[in-house]
Amino acid sequence: MKISAIATRFIERIMMLSGLGPTPMLDTFHAVVVARAIMVGTKLGVFEASATRALDAREMATRVGAEPVALRKLLDLLVATGYMRFRDGRYEPSRVTRRWLLGKSPRSLHDNMLLRFLEWRAVESTEDFVRTGRSLDVHDFIDGPDWGVYQRGMRSLARLSAQEVARRVRVPNHAALMLDIGGGHGVYSAAFCRRHPRLRATILDLAPAVEAAAPLLAEEGLGDRVVHRIGNALTDELGERAYDLVFVSHLVHHFDAATNEKLVRRAARALRPGGVLAVLDVLRPRSPVTSSQTGAILDLYFAVTSNSGTWAREEIETWYENAGLSTGKPLPLQTAPGVTVLTASRASER
Repeated sequence: MKISAIATRFIERIMMLSGLGPTPMLDTFHAVVVARAIMVGTKLGVFEASATRALDAREMATRVGAEPVALRKLLDLLVATGYMRFRDGRYEPSRVTRRWLLGKSPRSLHDNMLLRFLEWRAVESTEDFVRTGRSLDVHDFIDGPDWGVYQRGMRSLARLSAQEVARRVRVPNHAALMLDIGGGHGVYSAAFCRRHPRLRATILDLAPAVEAAAPLLAEEGLGDRVVHRIGNALTDELGERAYDLVFVSHLVHHFDAATNEKLVRRAARALRPGGVLAVLDVLRPRSPVTSSQTGAILDLYFAVTSNSGTWAREEIETWYENAGLSTGKPLPLQTAPGVTVLTASRASER
């Protein structure tokens, strides 16, 4: 997937093919305003307010606490971009909005749109990063109530792919214990435990993450089969021959190569014979020529926010091999384009 300027008329197609279309204008000003409109529409609740009955701008303004004339301008842009429908003077969510942005939708990204406001603040430091090489620490701009926004936003993404991940990662038949490193909200642990009835999971995460994620984990309804453990994966003891599955999701892009290699070695030591280590993340191709837009975007974003970035498949597999693990076949996710799970296993005892 990629974002790009899309011609809607024949003359526009000619302009785009000939290089005469103002692509930088569309990629910057237009994209920024549209993105902010979707975010604000979600935060104000305009999609939810009109989900069961189409409303005119004045009715909508009363429902969401906005000024009618100003709100109409927002709604008209959402109509123009396909997020709202307009008929007989009234507005209602479009099909794509009902599928992706309503809170009760099984595929809802509502909470992830609210996370955009935090990410917006982070990307403002891109210029400073490029000039100096100094990055933010993600934990410096996520604080207090923001931890709840972060955990709910990440949960909404995880829900899209959790069942596929649990289905495709081959867990040993005898698997009983799982360690989910940095798994806060618990969606992946819950999916694995539902698929493997004998499995129990421990989620290792930082104290503020656990505090924010505890109510979310409770919603999974798995009781003591999935529990939190407060700690730091980089310094806390992970154990030895303790787990049948160690799962690491969207974490290695926060650390440099040396830190990740040490983490993988410790995770490998924590595996029982025949156990599996699975790392889920966006991968960076070896060459920018072959890079997907998603991979390039996230490589820069995570460099800005954590002084690292995404890693290539070959780099992660080298960490596996240096830890004495056997690498498995990459699992690109259909439910999360651009995301791949890389697995490795510890040799079974004869």
